Amino acid sequence: MRAFFALTPPPSSKLAIDAWREKAFPHFFSPVKASNLHITLAFLGEITENHLDALSQYVDSHLNMQCFSITLDYVGYWSKPKALWLGNTALPKEQLELVDCLQKAAATCGIKMQKRDYISHLTLARKCHENPPAALIEPNFTFQNTELTLYESVSSPYGVLYRPILSWPFSPRFSF
Repeated sequence: MRAFFALTPPPSSKLAIDAWREKAFPHFFSPVKASNLHITLAFLGEITENHLDALSQYVDSHLNMQCFSITLDYVGYWSKPKALWLGNTALPKEQLELVDCLQKAAATCGIKMQKRDYISHLTLARKCHENPPAALIEPNFTFQNTELTLYESVSSPYGVLYRPILSWPFSPRFSF
């Protein structure tokens, strides 16, 4: 199975991002469905059931994370995969700690990930044959991350579906 770890915006944020995208970039060839919006933390590629069990055990024993907020506030474009995405200029330390933990988990479990710098992103559209013009309305979406999710990427005649396999809730953050 093709798998990845991600943060998932709450439904209200997914719908707000989808509505903003329709206003800011009205003509897309292949927008990502609102139900599929996520922030990738670690793309694992093809994994086996044994990998899945080992990853689950690793994350169970090493994850100790409190809820944290992310603000998506700029638009990026990658020409090679032809993808338009939202990013966050301020990377919370919790997000970077998760990325580090998940890279260690993959290595410990024998999963070879591509070596590349982490770029926080939420893909808005694929198959953009050119860099779209600047957004008509600047993005600014803040949401609370309450869990880590391991997804399976499933191809279907209707497009890609991201199916949650496992999730790990974060501890609530209390402030007085």
